[in-house]
Amino acid sequence: MLRCRVDGPGPAGGTVVVKQFHGADDGGYGRERAGLSLLGRTPELIAADDDRRLLVMSDLGDPPTLADLLLGTDREAAWSGAAGWARELGRLAGSGRGRLDAAREMLGEEPWDVVDDVTRGAARLSELLGGTARADRLHAEARMAASAFTGGGPVVLAPSDTCPDNAVLRADGWWFLDLEGTVVQPPAFVAAYTVLPFATCWCVFDPPAGLTEMLLDEFTGGLGEIAPDLDLGPAWQRDVDRASGAYVLAMTGWLMDSTLAGREHVGPAGRSPSYRQLMTSRWRWAAVNLRTAMPELAVACASAARWASRTWGSEAEPAGYPAFAG
Repeated sequence: MLRCRVDGPGPAGGTVVVKQFHGADDGGYGRERAGLSLLGRTPELIAADDDRRLLVMSDLGDPPTLADLLLGTDREAAWSGAAGWARELGRLAGSGRGRLDAAREMLGEEPWDVVDDVTRGAARLSELLGGTARADRLHAEARMAASAFTGGGPVVLAPSDTCPDNAVLRADGWWFLDLEGTVVQPPAFVAAYTVLPFATCWCVFDPPAGLTEMLLDEFTGGLGEIAPDLDLGPAWQRDVDRASGAYVLAMTGWLMDSTLAGREHVGPAGRSPSYRQLMTSRWRWAAVNLRTAMPELAVACASAARWASRTWGSEAEPAGYPAFAG
């Protein structure tokens, strides 16, 4: 990805961003093109070359990301920034509701085999715990949570990687970048990024009390503003919890080898947790928050968190977001 200057007057004061996809990009080019074309609060798609898998988009500049705020020192800026991000994420998801047919045509085949990834995560979790007698019930619960992704309920169009470093705060509010995971999906799977928080991200630390509840409220409010026809129903919290459980299991499968190996720095060095910290944080979260929606997963994750504490000691202790320290 390059920032390029254009001759004469042009977008963003004469610069554009050029992004090319190489090798086996797993459909990322098509998904990013769809997101840029159909979603609000994203860069303007200026040109596309399908043969070269190359996109030219407007340049949003270098404003702070949500990750910058959460890893900074200004508590108020981090809290209010996160609230604004969650509401705008809800609006973003709602903005694609009227374009679902166009999105499906552009996106084609479903890019994520959710059931496979989530059930693989359940298998790895069972292996870690020595193949408990409740493994069959955990697998059934995992399949139930994953099947909601393609279960035929209400859906929205949104990126599936709405991480803190993929959103920038400009003078006119939050804008979203890196749309390679754009997909038609249930709104609960987008909302899961607010309650975990940040389902598949590297910027994962323990949130302060009340933060995730506020983020989900803001997301739900923003979604309702743009898509009032979307009837979330009385089971909204349960659906969000189960989507979050699906992400916990998927991450367990994806990151287990790196976690057992003790790899450091899930993301940038000095700005992200270790793999052991991240997975222990996820397991503890599930143990506390999924006792009603996914009781088998809650029990398994509580056991996994205790095992991690005994086995790795302080290496497994999650830290809080720097902005909320003290």
